[in-house]
Amino acid sequence: MQIYRPYRASAHDMCRFHSDEYIEFLQHVTPQNLQNFTKYLSHFNVGDDCPVFDGLFEFCSMYTGASLEGAVKLNNNCCDIAVNWSGGLHHAKKFEASGFCYVNDIVIAISRVAQVSRAGFVHRH
Repeated sequence: MQIYRPYRASAHDMCRFHSDEYIEFLQHVTPQNLQNFTKYLSHFNVGDDCPVFDGLFEFCSMYTGASLEGAVKLNNNCCDIAVNWSGGLHHAKKFEASGFCYVNDIVIAISRVAQVSRAGFVHRH
């Protein structure tokens, strides 16, 4: 077994599935500036079961990047199995959070695998 430090997914990576507006919101909202984003909270379903916390975007970037890195390693035949123990946040929808899932890393990673499968070659991130 090998353990890797996760690639940090960019906003561009996350926008492979999610809307630009939603990812921009996640990039900028913090507990300290939450009052500036009140009109967006219900729109993006952020609040009760998907709270804003310090490091929210970094958290999303790390778990999404780890799933993307696993997809790249699988595509490059560097491994037979890739596990992201912090990932699998599959409840997130294209335009909103749901069930403590902010970014749907599974859809993003699968789209990476499908992209490579269709093209027949591998691109890094």
